[in-house]
Amino acid sequence: MWRLRLLLPGLLVVVVLGAVLTNVVMARARARAQSDWFIGKNLTLQPAIKGLKEPTFVTSPPRDSKRLFVLERAGRVRIADADGQLRPAPFLDVTEDTSLSTEEGLLGLAFDPSFTQNGYLYIDYTAKDASVRVIRYTVAADDPDRADPASAATVMSIPKRSKYHNGGTLAFGADGYLYIALGDDEASEEAQLLSSIYGKILRIDVDSAQPYSIPPTNPFVGQAGARGEIWSYGFRNPWRLSFDRATGDLWIADVGDAKWEEVDMQPASSQGGENYGWPMLEGTECVDPSHCHDPGLVPPLVTYGHDMNCAVIGGYVYRGSTVPAFVGSYLFGDLCTGGVFTLVGGSDTGWKRVELGFQPIKISSFGEDAAGDVYVVDMQDGVVYRVVDGSIPNGR
Repeated sequence: MWRLRLLLPGLLVVVVLGAVLTNVVMARARARAQSDWFIGKNLTLQPAIKGLKEPTFVTSPPRDSKRLFVLERAGRVRIADADGQLRPAPFLDVTEDTSLSTEEGLLGLAFDPSFTQNGYLYIDYTAKDASVRVIRYTVAADDPDRADPASAATVMSIPKRSKYHNGGTLAFGADGYLYIALGDDEASEEAQLLSSIYGKILRIDVDSAQPYSIPPTNPFVGQAGARGEIWSYGFRNPWRLSFDRATGDLWIADVGDAKWEEVDMQPASSQGGENYGWPMLEGTECVDPSHCHDPGLVPPLVTYGHDMNCAVIGGYVYRGSTVPAFVGSYLFGDLCTGGVFTLVGGSDTGWKRVELGFQPIKISSFGEDAAGDVYVVDMQDGVVYRVVDGSIPNGR
């Protein structure tokens, strides 16, 4: 999939074609960008952190309003102060073990819900031994701005055959369990096999045992041949998932193949076990007529095609205070256009994607801070933007 391969630069694969297509798409995106940037509800972006190298994600610890943690693809976790100033030394550096081919790199970070007490955090990255690793670290006892390298504890090490479709998001739910997004490893049939963890959302308990235990309420616990870690399945490459901090709903963006990008939403009341249809379905389009009409398949909340867009980037339901008009709205984007979108409608009338605006940036991720404000990560120029109210001078 050349689209998401463009997400992580420095490729030798399809370099010429990728470069040409990227230039064309970015030029078209620039043509669509307007002087006032976004249209609609006065939403705009304000540079919050500069000087990063291929940032892939941004987040902050629970109840910490003074620091933002930014992942750099090469394997560094950087800290920025509230004013955007980067600390000179990284919080954590796993560059020696991080593989950087194609879509690989340091992809995800989640702070333990009890981080202020136990100092635990979890990272997701592609390792040089051809695996996706989930590792727990502990903050150094003598320095809150540094992880203790000696504290590394492997939670999962997942062998991979492909350099693509790694997933990479880690997030804790309100239930205290760790959710892990994992792509299909470029083997689409794996997404439907309950004996495989590829193309799945996993849910594990990292508190009760080491390296982890399987929650007894996971949907396939006790089913012969099924992996108990599986929470939901039928994904191609879920590139970012997030929980709505107000409702507990789980939002998932799944990168499509030839035609369609999709956004899925799993209500907080879900008991798990949903099948989102890949590879029988791409979006709502039938790929495998012999199976795509299975009534058990869960349709996406919304899909959109590849008119300049190419790869969905999942975001967050806005719960901050900076842009009151967007409270409760899901913000997400697309890699190729630099577009930021939201959804309008409802379960009764159906949902539609609304284009809020475009900018010539390469969005690798969205992020959320402790206060619920949302950020947009630009891998191309190494900038993290804060979503602000464009009707207020300087967004203040």
